[in-house]
Amino acid sequence: MSDTGSVSRRALLGRVGLAAAAALIPARRAPAQQQQKVSKTEAKYQDQPKGPQRCEICVNFRPPDQCQFVEGTISKRGWCQFFAAREGAQ
Repeated sequence: MSDTGSVSRRALLGRVGLAAAAALIPARRAPAQQQQKVSKTEAKYQDQPKGPQRCEICVNFRPPDQCQFVEGTISKRGWCQFFAAREGAQ
């Protein structure tokens, strides 16, 4: 069997393995300043906390009054749908 047009099973598995490994490499993210932000309306932003959830304890909050995802200035006592508490925050 010397079919020069065929690919060996080992070569095929190697290519599949490389493709899978490449898919696992995280895409390089742009700095927060260059990312697209959404409007306050789209983020369902409000100037008051939602229960104990508030911007000042969110991982996306950028002091003194910015958010990684929401356009414009925000209140540290505000809230939006992108809220994610920092570890250990209360």
